[in-house]
Amino acid sequence: MQSSSANASDSHFMDASLAEREQLSSLISDVALCLIQSGTLDSILGCTVEAIVQHLDAAFARVWTLNKETQVLELRASAGFYTHLDGVHSRVPMGQFKIGLIAQEQKPHLTNDVANDPRVSDQEWARREGMVAFAGYPLIVDGETIGVIAMFARRTLTNAALTALASIANGVALGIERKITEAQKREETETLEILHRVGQTLAEELDLQRLVQAVTDAATEITGAAFGSFFYNVINEKGESYLLYTLSGVPAEKFANFPLPRATDLFGPTFRGEDTIRCDDVRNDPRHGKNHPYYGMPKGHLPVVSYLATPVISRSGDVLGGLFFGHPEAGVFTKRDERIVEGLAAQAAITMDNAALFEALHRERDKAEAIAQENQHLYEEARRISRLKDEFLATLSHELRSPLNAILGWAKILSEYDSLDNATCKSGLATIHRNARAQAQLIEDLLDVSRILTGKLRLEMRPVELWEVLENAMQTVAPAAQAKQITLSANLDKSTGLIAGDPDRLGQIVWNLLSNAIKFTPKGGTITIDLFRHESQAQFRITDNGQGIAPEFLPYVFDRFRQADSSSTRSIGGLGIGLGLVKHLTELHGGTVEARSEGVGQGAEFSAYFPLMAVRLDQVEVKIPEPPEKPFILPLEASENPYLNFELPLLNGLRVLVVDDESDARTLTTLALQRQGAKVDMAASANEAFAKIQESFQSQKQYDVLISDIGMPSVNGYELIRQVRTSEMDIKKFLPAIALTAYAAPKDRIHALLAGFQIHASKPVDSAELVALVASLTGRTGRA
Repeated sequence: MQSSSANASDSHFMDASLAEREQLSSLISDVALCLIQSGTLDSILGCTVEAIVQHLDAAFARVWTLNKETQVLELRASAGFYTHLDGVHSRVPMGQFKIGLIAQEQKPHLTNDVANDPRVSDQEWARREGMVAFAGYPLIVDGETIGVIAMFARRTLTNAALTALASIANGVALGIERKITEAQKREETETLEILHRVGQTLAEELDLQRLVQAVTDAATEITGAAFGSFFYNVINEKGESYLLYTLSGVPAEKFANFPLPRATDLFGPTFRGEDTIRCDDVRNDPRHGKNHPYYGMPKGHLPVVSYLATPVISRSGDVLGGLFFGHPEAGVFTKRDERIVEGLAAQAAITMDNAALFEALHRERDKAEAIAQENQHLYEEARRISRLKDEFLATLSHELRSPLNAILGWAKILSEYDSLDNATCKSGLATIHRNARAQAQLIEDLLDVSRILTGKLRLEMRPVELWEVLENAMQTVAPAAQAKQITLSANLDKSTGLIAGDPDRLGQIVWNLLSNAIKFTPKGGTITIDLFRHESQAQFRITDNGQGIAPEFLPYVFDRFRQADSSSTRSIGGLGIGLGLVKHLTELHGGTVEARSEGVGQGAEFSAYFPLMAVRLDQVEVKIPEPPEKPFILPLEASENPYLNFELPLLNGLRVLVVDDESDARTLTTLALQRQGAKVDMAASANEAFAKIQESFQSQKQYDVLISDIGMPSVNGYELIRQVRTSEMDIKKFLPAIALTAYAAPKDRIHALLAGFQIHASKPVDSAELVALVASLTGRTGRA
């Protein structure tokens, strides 16, 4: 019986032993398959603890790996009853709890009384969950702990459990070491690639915003931070410092509603350039949560547990800013991360210094270019002003000399010749009167400009009916309009109301605008004058269908001395004063004036606006000003004529062609020459003159002398003489020529001689001098 019982016992033991060996063999086989798979370390360890739970009948099994830098065991895999990786045992310091002691002592541990084991941190949990036994085994490679593998069971465990864990521990430890080494190599390779990339960027990039973004992105990626930021100081052109920042890992909107960091207990050391700060759990740092008003993280801020910050310091020791990194999990940043970030901060500081120098040089270059451009602008403006001055003086000379030529010429003829008929005398006196009035008006306009510029122009203000001013001005210009067959039509609202103004100056405004319209409106054109109330203003508008205004000149139409055409070929005279006076006089009345035109040939419209008076006429004390003094005009003095002692040569038989677009000048010159016997033909334009010259050559009745004005419409005197000289190459006949012009500057004389004239004479020219010039050119040095 005993033998039978012993045999049965032995048989049972052998069966159990065989089952354990089969169980162990299956465990080793499955773990081996787990370790050779190509997945990540976490997936390999997850497969391993699943095999432990399956083959060792564990309630749950776990694997921790040791972070050698922090000496903290980090939970990497969990299977069975618990699969979560968080909780109090997710990060176990070396020597703490059962797991920490196993790692520290490098000894396995087995207990079948978990609920009463002092090494169990939560015995109540063990009783509640029915945990009976625990087995743990250290994972060691080359004498160094790299982790712990453990299991909990709701049944009693034998030493076979430790044997089973021991059988796989070495393989798991080597697998962990291999994967960690591979991960480290891969991480190092990736880190080197990132550092190389950011190094190239820092070497090439001089734009501050882009380089700080590159540094922030690289450091965030290398450290594994959830987000990173770079706060840096910028100095603007005024020397003022302000703080900017860049973000990485999260969109800017996440921080849009939060204030910029201040020099708090936690941030202050970084902004002051002190040592790098690295916290596994910033919530446990004594500097955290000490400052008003947030005392920690502002509400809604991204969670930060792991914290890393390092200052960015220039070569001169100035703090340029700081790099800050955060992660919602604890213990993310390592000593290695700290060193890498410090290295990047040093590189960033050098590059930021270089960028600052480049920016300073760029600003200096821009400043120098701006100064050069300003100097160039001033130079061009000075040249423009000088050119405008020369053009104005030439035009002024022309506008003064032309009427003066007629006045002096006719005065001489009327004083020296007694045999003039009555019609000729009247014609001469009318010419003198007309040209004297033109000169007086020109001088008065110049004096008005001077008064405006010196602030000496005074207005005699009183209530004025604008329609009366318009009617008077229309009557004044009516003869000029009739001479060109221009129709003047008016639509005047006499109920527009009173304005405060100087009647004479208002009349000057309207007269200038109407004269300008008549001047630029062709023969047979139309000018319309409208007056009406526009809100609280009286507006009059003068519209013509004349020459119009080029778009590029329209903004300058009211500038003093500015003309769309100031060349010697312009068809319409004037100094460009009238519209400038209109603008100033209108503004002195509190009004405005504007010009519109669709372009050349499209006519023009000038509108003036004056504020209406707010009171009735019977409430106004009317002050009638004294009539203005008549302009003081110096009388013409009889000058001593040096030619009176000489007998002028006769010009009998000489054929002379006189070219001038001004009728008075042509008539005066012709009369002076005819008195001495010359046969004179007249031409009003260069084209007409050239046709007559060609005709004279062809008829063998060539002209002996050409006398031509310079400033004429379309084709000026310079072009005329060039055409004549070109034609003479074919006909082999030279035509002596005199330039008789109001353009009297030295450069005008040189231009005339180089163009082909033999003599340059300035208007006004004495008639005796003109006869002498013609005689000199033709060899008539005495009376024939």
